[in-house]
Amino acid sequence: MPYALSEKTRTFLCVMLILISQQGGPGAGASAVISPEQTSGGPNGSAKTSATVALLVENNRPFIDLEFTRPDKSIRKARFWVDTGGGGFIMVEPLARDLGLKFGPVMSEGESQFAATDSPVARIGSMPLNLEGARTMVAIGQSSMMPGVPAEGLLPGHVLMRYHVVFDYPAGKFTISKPGTVKPRGSSLPSPINQRSGFPRIEAKIGDQSYGFLLDTGASFTMVSQEMLDKWGAEHADWPRVKGAVGAANMGLGAIEADGTMMRVPRFEISSYQLTGAAVVSRPKGTFERYMSQMMTAPIVGAIGGNILKTFRVEIDYANGTAFLERKAQADPHDLDVVGITVLPQRDGSYSVAGISEQNSQMFQSARRGDRLIQVESLKVTGAPIARVIDSLRGKPGETRLLVLERDGKQFEVRAPIIRVL
Repeated sequence: MPYALSEKTRTFLCVMLILISQQGGPGAGASAVISPEQTSGGPNGSAKTSATVALLVENNRPFIDLEFTRPDKSIRKARFWVDTGGGGFIMVEPLARDLGLKFGPVMSEGESQFAATDSPVARIGSMPLNLEGARTMVAIGQSSMMPGVPAEGLLPGHVLMRYHVVFDYPAGKFTISKPGTVKPRGSSLPSPINQRSGFPRIEAKIGDQSYGFLLDTGASFTMVSQEMLDKWGAEHADWPRVKGAVGAANMGLGAIEADGTMMRVPRFEISSYQLTGAAVVSRPKGTFERYMSQMMTAPIVGAIGGNILKTFRVEIDYANGTAFLERKAQADPHDLDVVGITVLPQRDGSYSVAGISEQNSQMFQSARRGDRLIQVESLKVTGAPIARVIDSLRGKPGETRLLVLERDGKQFEVRAPIIRVL
C-alpha cells in the first residue's frame, strides 16, 4: 500500500479506477476483473512463462525495473514500486509522455491529480507484462510516485493477481510466472484475493485471537488501526508503546505519523512462524475497518508490511488464493535505534521535521515541528531518497548525529542523540 498521499486518496483512487474500468475512453478495459487464464492473451501475450529480476528493497519497500517500448520502438526502463495493496497501474507524467500515451479527463484529490490512459507495452525481464484491461493512470505533475521515493510507477495487486509471484527479500529477487507453472514452496496460509482490487488477505494470531490483515508489500512498516492499538494497550499495559513514527515506520505522511502510535507486540504468529517483538504503527480509526475492508474478501484491522516481510521469501499463488512464507533472515532488534524525529519529504525535494518522538524529549529544547532539515552529518538531504535520510539517522544508542536545521530563514546546528525509541 503506497500511502503516498493519504489513506483517503488511496481509497479515492481504488474506487475511481474501478469505475473507469467499466467505462469507455483511455484506461478503459472490457472488464475490471481479469481471470488468470487471460494472462497469456492480448497484445502482450507470449509463450514465456516466467521471469526473475533484481528486487531492490529500500526502506523495506520493493522495487523492480520495467521495460517499456516508446513509439519509435526504442526501450525505456523505469523503476516501479511493487505493491500488492496498490489500486492502479500508475505512471508519473514524464514517463507517460515519453511513451506517447494519451490522457483522459483529469481527476483531483486534494493536491494530487490523475488522468486515465491506455495501457503501454511493458516487460519484466524477458517476459511481456499483460496489462490488457488494466486500470492505468497517470500522476499529473509528478516526477516520482511520492516525495522521497524515486519510483516512476506503481505495479499493483490487480495486475499481479494475473500471475504467480515471489518476493525473495533476502535474496534480492522478484519472480513473476504464469499461473500453474510454478511449484510453491514454504509454509502455506490461506490468502483469499478480492477479485476486484486484487488485494490478498491473510490472518495473524496476536495473543489468543486471529486478526485479518492486508498482505501489503507497498508499506514499509506493519500498520494497525489506532482503535486496535488502544485496545491492546488497555489489555496489555506492559506492551511497549510510544508516540511518533520513526525509522521505517516514517513513510512520509506528516502529522498522521507524528501523532501516531508505535507498539511492540511480544508475539506475532503468521502461518507456522512465531515472531517476537515485531513493531507496528497506527493508522487513524476507520482506515482499515471502514475503507480498506471494503476492498478485501473479509474485514481487516491492518496491513502486514515490509518490516516483517523483509525477512521472508514471500510467494503468492493468486489463482489458488494461497500465500507461502519461507523465513530466510532474522529481524533486526535495533531497527528503531535512531534519532527520534519524524521527517516529511516535500515535493521540491526538501525535508521538514514533522514531529519529535516523546522519547527524544531533550530535542524539544532546540528543534521544533516545521523546522526545515538541511543536513544530517555530511548528507545534504534535499533531493535524497527518504530511505537514505532515515538511514542517516540510525546508529547505536549513545551516539549522536549533527543536524543542520533552518527556521525563519536562519540555519542552526543540533547535536541529536540516537536512542532506542522502542
